[in-house]
Amino acid sequence: MSSIQDYMIHRFIKERNGKATLEEILKALSRSKEDERLINEKIRMMERFGMITVKGNVVTIK
Repeated sequence: MSSIQDYMIHRFIKERNGKATLEEILKALSRSKEDERLINEKIRMMERFGMITVKGNVVTIK
Protein backbone atom coordinates (compact mmCIF):
# COMPACT_ATOMS: atom_id res chain seq x y z
CA MET A 1 0.00 0.00 0.00
CA SER A 2 1.23 3.46 -0.88
CA SER A 3 2.35 5.77 1.89
CA ILE A 4 1.07 8.75 -0.10
CA GLN A 5 -2.69 9.06 -0.62
CA ASP A 6 -4.60 11.36 -2.98
CA TYR A 7 -6.29 13.18 -0.11
CA MET A 8 -2.88 14.12 1.35
CA ILE A 9 -1.90 15.88 -1.86
CA HIS A 10 -5.32 17.55 -2.14
CA ARG A 11 -5.23 18.71 1.50
CA PHE A 12 -1.69 20.09 1.12
CA ILE A 13 -2.72 22.17 -1.91
CA LYS A 14 -5.96 23.30 -0.22
CA GLU A 15 -4.03 24.51 2.85
CA ARG A 16 -2.07 26.82 0.54
CA ASN A 17 -5.18 28.58 -0.79
CA GLY A 18 -5.65 26.10 -3.62
CA LYS A 19 -2.25 26.59 -5.25
CA ALA A 20 1.18 24.97 -4.75
CA THR A 21 4.27 24.27 -6.81
CA LEU A 22 5.35 20.75 -7.57
CA GLU A 23 8.57 21.31 -5.58
CA GLU A 24 6.60 22.37 -2.49
CA ILE A 25 4.45 19.25 -2.70
CA LEU A 26 7.42 16.94 -3.18
CA LYS A 27 9.43 18.57 -0.38
CA ALA A 28 6.54 18.32 2.09
CA LEU A 29 5.27 14.81 1.30
CA SER A 30 8.11 12.71 -0.09
CA ARG A 31 10.68 10.83 1.93
CA SER A 32 12.33 8.89 -0.90
CA LYS A 33 12.67 8.74 -4.67
CA GLU A 34 9.87 6.16 -4.72
CA ASP A 35 7.57 8.61 -2.90
CA GLU A 36 8.44 11.31 -5.46
CA ARG A 37 7.53 8.96 -8.30
CA LEU A 38 4.22 8.05 -6.63
CA ILE A 39 3.35 11.70 -5.98
CA ASN A 40 4.03 12.58 -9.62
CA GLU A 41 1.85 9.67 -10.77
CA LYS A 42 -0.98 10.65 -8.42
CA ILE A 43 -0.83 14.30 -9.50
CA ARG A 44 -1.11 13.24 -13.17
CA MET A 45 -4.00 10.91 -12.31
CA MET A 46 -5.80 13.66 -10.36
CA GLU A 47 -5.31 15.97 -13.35
CA ARG A 48 -6.85 13.38 -15.71
CA PHE A 49 -9.86 13.03 -13.39
CA GLY A 50 -10.34 16.82 -13.35
CA MET A 51 -9.60 17.34 -9.65
CA ILE A 52 -6.62 19.65 -10.22
CA THR A 53 -4.98 21.69 -12.97
CA VAL A 54 -1.25 21.64 -13.67
CA LYS A 55 0.17 24.65 -15.53
CA GLY A 56 3.92 24.45 -15.82
CA ASN A 57 5.09 23.92 -12.27
CA VAL A 58 1.97 25.19 -10.45
CA VAL A 59 -0.73 22.80 -9.27
CA THR A 60 -4.18 24.33 -8.67
CA ILE A 61 -7.39 22.84 -7.27
CA LYS A 62 -10.38 23.22 -9.62
